[in-house]
Amino acid sequence: MATTTVEKLKLTAKEVVNMPVPALEMHIEDAFLEVQSEGFPEKYEERATRYLAAHLATLSDKNVKSEAVGSLKREYSGKNVSLQNLKTTPYGQEYSRLLDEYAGGGSDIGPWVV
Repeated sequence: MATTTVEKLKLTAKEVVNMPVPALEMHIEDAFLEVQSEGFPEKYEERATRYLAAHLATLSDKNVKSEAVGSLKREYSGKNVSLQNLKTTPYGQEYSRLLDEYAGGGSDIGPWVV
C-alpha cells in the first residue's frame, strides 16, 4: 500500500501549504482510492496519488464562489470536481500522463465522471 504524505503534497503543490491538514488528508485518501481503482503498478501509486491529490486540492479552491468570515460561510459554484477537468491544473495534467502511461490510458475513469 503506497500512499503519499501531507508533507510531500505540500512540496509538490505550493498552493496547498496553508490548507488545513485534515483537508489535505481527505484529498490524499480520495486520490489514493482512485489510483488503486485504476490499477497503477505499486511503484507509481505514491506519485499518482500525490499529483491527483494536488489536483483535487487546488481545484477545490477554484470552485469557491464566495466566502464570509462572520459565520464561516463558504459558497461553491455549481461545478462538480471530476477527472474530466484534469487539464485545468498542472497536477491533473501530470496525473493524466501517469494514467495514460502506467494504468492503461484511463479509458474508464471510475466514479469521478459527472
